[in-house]
Amino acid sequence: MNKKHYLTLALALAMAGTAHADPTPDWGDKISEKEFLEAAKRSFYLNDPKEFDRLRDETLEVCNATKNRPSAEQTKAILEREQKTIVYPKDGKLYGDWKKGKIVVEDAHGGRIGYPGFADADNPKHPNGANCYACHAIDPNFPQAGNMGPPLTNYGKLRPKTDAMVKYTYDKVYNSKATNPCSLMPRYGGPKHLITPEQVADVVAFLLDPDSPVNNPPVTTK
Repeated sequence: MNKKHYLTLALALAMAGTAHADPTPDWGDKISEKEFLEAAKRSFYLNDPKEFDRLRDETLEVCNATKNRPSAEQTKAILEREQKTIVYPKDGKLYGDWKKGKIVVEDAHGGRIGYPGFADADNPKHPNGANCYACHAIDPNFPQAGNMGPPLTNYGKLRPKTDAMVKYTYDKVYNSKATNPCSLMPRYGGPKHLITPEQVADVVAFLLDPDSPVNNPPVTTK
């Protein structure tokens, strides 16, 4: 038997061995959601047992149960509840410094896994960033961008710089679920800010300001 025949026989035996294999492995008895949550709770180190309460999210429960299609009544309740969580800067200015916003948008630092209560386990004093490029294309000069969210290049050129648009953009960045109930975008504000209200205002300026590189993409020539 030559080499070719050996290979053919080996392939046939391998296929025969898998032909009768059960494609659905037996994972044992299924556990309930309550049992899963209790097991997950036991696997985390907590400074305070109440810290686990942050994983209970009424809005996400509705979105999961309805497969991201809440009823009109549920949508109204979500929007009203989430809107109440939004905090605005103490000075009342929702439009900050676009140059500072550029730093926040680009910075991927913050919100990392570590002991509860710390913004960053390595350096709790380091300010958080938004890591927006993980999901969006924004400044075309930035070397990388994600495509999970819509592109935001020319955001300010495509929208009027009105008070209503500034507020909408602020609300969207601070808590996306206040404008879209089942949005996949993280809540950047909230009880424990990923970024502060002032940083959100700076991000708003970065997106809307006519001098921002977001609204001045480079002209490419062939």
